[in-house]
Amino acid sequence: MRRLALLLLIVGCDRPTGPPQAGTPAVDSRGKTVLIPPRPGRIVSLAPSTTELLFDVGAGDQVAGVTTFCEFPPEARSKPKIGDLVLDLEKLSALRPDLVVTAWSLTQKTSADLEAKGYAVFGVDPQSFEEIAAALVALGDITGHAPEGRRAAEALMSRVRAIGPYEGPTFYFEHSADPLGTTGPETYTGRALRLAGGRNIFEGAWRNAVDWESVMARDPEVILIAHDGRGALERRAGWEKLRAVRKGRVYFVPKEHYIYPTPRLVEGLEEASRLFHEKNP
Repeated sequence: MRRLALLLLIVGCDRPTGPPQAGTPAVDSRGKTVLIPPRPGRIVSLAPSTTELLFDVGAGDQVAGVTTFCEFPPEARSKPKIGDLVLDLEKLSALRPDLVVTAWSLTQKTSADLEAKGYAVFGVDPQSFEEIAAALVALGDITGHAPEGRRAAEALMSRVRAIGPYEGPTFYFEHSADPLGTTGPETYTGRALRLAGGRNIFEGAWRNAVDWESVMARDPEVILIAHDGRGALERRAGWEKLRAVRKGRVYFVPKEHYIYPTPRLVEGLEEASRLFHEKNP
């Protein structure tokens, strides 16, 4: 699945207003050592996943600002907003953040610019359940919530371990209808669906863009639809001929359980495991 890209551009004043670089060293997902202030109390999060992870470890009260994309948990919606696709540096500066947390791969240029201005920027980029657990531990450690971070990580991995090995049906997962969006086998979503027992129809033949004809040619046994465009599905060429359609194995699933590298991904894992095990209705 093509990652949601927060192509954040910095606008506003260019004066260096970031906090002084002093504190405890911690290594982020880039392998970079970042100096973290003692129990940071004014954290700005630049990605929905990092906002969610911060709340998961009990650091929600320390979050001072988020983007408009950060809607979960519900408490995040009331946090001051520092932009959407465009990051407003003036608003960010007014929040006086002592730490910026982000998914580095989604905000690389913006985050590098913030570092150059003196802000402490800590990146987390989990691509598997093990890495999500590691991110929970890391964020717990740097925010003063080490026990909570470890408990959250163990709770997550306990649920993951409960899913036993299983080689199930071939599947096609669709997270957007226009343009057609699916998930690659080696994304965190793809890995979760493989762990659930599914066999991605694009395994071994993945490319960044797919077309409906290639889905038809691979004729999946199960189809998971994670968007609201279900009304147009029946109008697609050959829809009724697909094996999953004929056998009643088209399932509509909550998108939010699959598209974020956070503990919510285990909801998708458990749901997909159940659906893959389900016999033909």
